[in-house]
Amino acid sequence: MWFRNLCVYQLADGFHLEPESLEEKLQAGAFHPVGGHDPESRGWVAPLVPGGETLVHASGQRLMICLQTETRVLPPAVVNETAETRASEREDAMGRPLGRRERARLKEEITMELLPRAFTRSKRCYAYFDLQGRWLVVDAASWREAETLVEDLRALLGSLPVRPLQTDSAPNQVMTEWLAHDRFPGDVEPGEEAIFEDPRSEGAEIRCKRQDLRSAEMRAHVKAGKRLRRLSLTWDGRLNLVLDADLSVKRLRATDVVQSDAGDREADSAAERFDADFALMGGELGRLLPRIQGWFA
Repeated sequence: MWFRNLCVYQLADGFHLEPESLEEKLQAGAFHPVGGHDPESRGWVAPLVPGGETLVHASGQRLMICLQTETRVLPPAVVNETAETRASEREDAMGRPLGRRERARLKEEITMELLPRAFTRSKRCYAYFDLQGRWLVVDAASWREAETLVEDLRALLGSLPVRPLQTDSAPNQVMTEWLAHDRFPGDVEPGEEAIFEDPRSEGAEIRCKRQDLRSAEMRAHVKAGKRLRRLSLTWDGRLNLVLDADLSVKRLRATDVVQSDAGDREADSAAERFDADFALMGGELGRLLPRIQGWFA
């Protein structure tokens, strides 16, 4: 199982965690299905599916965990339509219009009435500790989503000294310089996708897909004052990814080179396949993340 998106945190040097201790802490916050009148339930589940029994899946110095969220889906339109019907009935019976507070209470009553019959939707958010590299890597499409996992984890552990990946130089400036002078790091090959933004106009952006990023047309955007916010690239011929100026990674994918190096051995079980993928991904990201720091040192 490979992560698709990355939000990366740096662990404080003094932080240490044993798998057994982490397992015990997570058990206190294990997932329970959402209750009939609850809008959402969140808790920790076994990363290995199917057949996982522990909430921590260890591979050497890397510890995989998974946070599951189950949400009741109750469309506002359904609540509003029912509320309007009930409000009309009450107004007819009372001979007067309902006040704003009465309508608000009516909506609350209807919501509590309909919640037990609402469909549920589940979502899993995976993360792993790399205790040797000093990383917490979260498979999340946004920092906001990643922060939910981090805050839940901190609440159980009592202390979690981490901070989002930081660099000395501004990534958008450095990536723009790469493109402006066609001088990319030796292990970076630009892809065919980029997002430029205009720092002088909030919300102004240009999205490029299937474009030669080394072309004069792309450099013209830089000359016009645009800055790169997002850049697709291939690192070391091994990983394809889209790097954002906030240092999050989108659409991570291993190239055929990685798969070839992994060999053709078929895993005998889901657990073996999970272990193999985890070890392979952890090894590749263990090399990539220090390089990202190096690019923007």
